[in-house]
Amino acid sequence: MGLNLYRTLLFTSQFISTFSAAAQWVPVGTGGSAYSIEAHNGALFAGNLGGPIRRSTDHGDTWTETNAGITAASNWWLSSAQGILFCGTQFGAAFRSTDDGTTWENIGLLGAARGFIEHNDTLYACQWYSGGVDYSTDGGATWQDTDTLIGVNGLWPMISVNGDLLVGGQTGGVRRITHSTDAWTASNNGLANTEVYCFTTVGDILFAGLGSGGGVYRSDDFGANWTASGLDGNIVYALHAVDTLLFAGTSNAGVFMSSDSGATWTAFNTGLNNVQVARLTDDGVYLYAGTLGGGVNRYGVTTVMDENLEQTIGISAYPVPCNGILTTTVQLGASAVLTAQLLDATGRAVAYQQLGRVSPGTHPLVWNVGTLASGLYTCRVQIGDQADHVRVLVE
Repeated sequence: MGLNLYRTLLFTSQFISTFSAAAQWVPVGTGGSAYSIEAHNGALFAGNLGGPIRRSTDHGDTWTETNAGITAASNWWLSSAQGILFCGTQFGAAFRSTDDGTTWENIGLLGAARGFIEHNDTLYACQWYSGGVDYSTDGGATWQDTDTLIGVNGLWPMISVNGDLLVGGQTGGVRRITHSTDAWTASNNGLANTEVYCFTTVGDILFAGLGSGGGVYRSDDFGANWTASGLDGNIVYALHAVDTLLFAGTSNAGVFMSSDSGATWTAFNTGLNNVQVARLTDDGVYLYAGTLGGGVNRYGVTTVMDENLEQTIGISAYPVPCNGILTTTVQLGASAVLTAQLLDATGRAVAYQQLGRVSPGTHPLVWNVGTLASGLYTCRVQIGDQADHVRVLVE
């Protein structure tokens, strides 16, 4: 019998990345249509369609305008690449900032730049209206055209995977190159349609979000072949991964989450003030959604680093989502004293188990979560003087 694992962690030494989360989405700050949000050098930036760029250094609690030098009002894409912040505008030039948004420099690229990315030490920018991709070897000061993309327009997402650069279009689907001087080749085998709006990866699995109700597709061979991965009937504008969790932003149904690499999806909309989601990103503390009318919303995701692990530890939780009995399983490589707590979003312990000293092997911990409020919880496991966490979703 297969287990629907929420998260599995195996560690032998050095560091652990662990996460906990708040109970719901919270609108923060900007309002309007936040087509773009980007975390860059410890700050969060939001670009509004028809409005200015704003910067927050406190995770969206407060914002300041940071628009000096930008001459176009419609800021619809922000990207951080090569330590530089880039802005694409809908009807004008593109801009770059080398001082974390304090000032901006016009870098041309007419045609509505919708993305900037580093691939093989080269900077690339794709454009919505012209359907072209340009590249720069000097941090965006000067640009050259890549090979002409025939039959592809409305370029939006780019991703660098396994030595190749992939670009997606509103028409024409996915194209790929390895080097800036290569000819683009199609990479659409298995896609339901060729309207591609976003990419992300979870490990070595590549995901694409489609328009025209195509939902999410996945590729286990870096885009050579695609298979359906759920959310049929939805236009998927945004995909983003936090650790092994996959999030999808849709045109009219809000955010969905998958903890099993796209096999199943759960609506993730509690507190979200607008279900038209154009952009998802995170800064290691919060997951952010840029919405078309509700501005920026955030959801708490805190990263913790633990050091100096002395033994192999594995921890998993199932089923997901859960509304009754939850099982977390701990695997130990050596004998240890084992205790565990189930924590709510505020860090308050809602349940506790103490097993004492246990032998090496697998130890299931059973929790009755049927009376708990819906949301994300954290199961914290203490093994001797070491600790680890796993998130659990309760419906």
